[in-house]
Amino acid sequence: MIINNKQHSYFSWVVKGISTVFLFLLTVTVYAQQYNTTIQGNIPQMKPGIKVHYVWNDKEHMKSYENWDYVLSTAEGFTIKLNVDEGGGNELIVLIGDKVAAGKLLFIYADKGIVTISAKDSLFTDVALSGNAGAKELNQFHQFLASSPELTNYESIKNDAYQAAVKKDPAAIQVTGGQLKKADSIRKIMAIRWINEHPNSPVCAFIMHSPLEPFGGRLTDEEKKAMLDKMTLYARNNKIATDMLYALTNKKMLEVGQAAPDFTQNDTLGKPVSLKSFRGKYVLLDFWASWCVPCRAENPNVVKAYNKFKNKGFTVLSVSLDQPGKKEAWLKAIHTDHLTWTHVSDLKFWGNAVVKLYDINAVPANFLIGPDGVILAKDLKGEELEITLAKYLKN
Repeated sequence: MIINNKQHSYFSWVVKGISTVFLFLLTVTVYAQQYNTTIQGNIPQMKPGIKVHYVWNDKEHMKSYENWDYVLSTAEGFTIKLNVDEGGGNELIVLIGDKVAAGKLLFIYADKGIVTISAKDSLFTDVALSGNAGAKELNQFHQFLASSPELTNYESIKNDAYQAAVKKDPAAIQVTGGQLKKADSIRKIMAIRWINEHPNSPVCAFIMHSPLEPFGGRLTDEEKKAMLDKMTLYARNNKIATDMLYALTNKKMLEVGQAAPDFTQNDTLGKPVSLKSFRGKYVLLDFWASWCVPCRAENPNVVKAYNKFKNKGFTVLSVSLDQPGKKEAWLKAIHTDHLTWTHVSDLKFWGNAVVKLYDINAVPANFLIGPDGVILAKDLKGEELEITLAKYLKN
């Protein structure tokens, strides 16, 4: 076939266009496959095709278990690939299999680079971490705890205490409980010592935060501040430390006598509602969720107080921690529980912007705010809500 000049130009244009599109798609594909963090699990005799679930352990990323991300295992173990921003090192929860159980969860510090998890089995027995600096330092910390002669049998002590509680044996509970309390006290002392000796390690923040480490994530604000102050800027350059510092700073703004931080969030019809629009009234800023059993149990008390004082300058503004795609569950709960006041939510679970602003760590939770926007009381439950309201709304 003979191609004239005009046809040749057109043919060249088509070829060039196809090539450009192909290169663009190739670039997008390659870019999408670029990860800077790899979690490699080495589990002997692991069956292929098992779901390995994972999620970041913070309010912004936390999801209900059925929405956790997952990869499928191979005969060698599993590989999780992630992108971690600068200063985004964080606590990652990993679970092998579909059954959620406290003993099966592994909490690790994950940051840029490779984290290798070696374990005896899928229950994460005898875990050893290696790879990047964070993994090595966390492994060193665990080895430091294990080096104490008094903690050699820590897992056995913990199991004995659990079994005694299950059997409801008073004598065994007293003995094993005492042993566990002593062992936990030693672990905490050693953790403080390790943190003091490693002020440049980001793993310090992980040790302070993780529920399975010696502090159980239950440090007081004073303890958190003291430890964070001793850490270098490098050690605090991760999401765990950043979130703790934010919470400590924000908490001062949420004390009784402070002006309640203003916010705007959409109501059930998608219309924006601001806290400031309630000025002139006493308002109970109520945090709850349709999935929260204690919240649903407390709702009748809130309804009773609302009906008693709603004509005396009192109202309720509820913020829901319901999850993405669960709007119907939220609306149904409002109707079922007869919650006839204003409701807002961005349906982002614990990542709800108002939840983060008010540093909510458990629900139900609430703030009683005066007509001038100042916080008058916090976490009023049961009859305490009515009694407190009666003090301010006597007439």
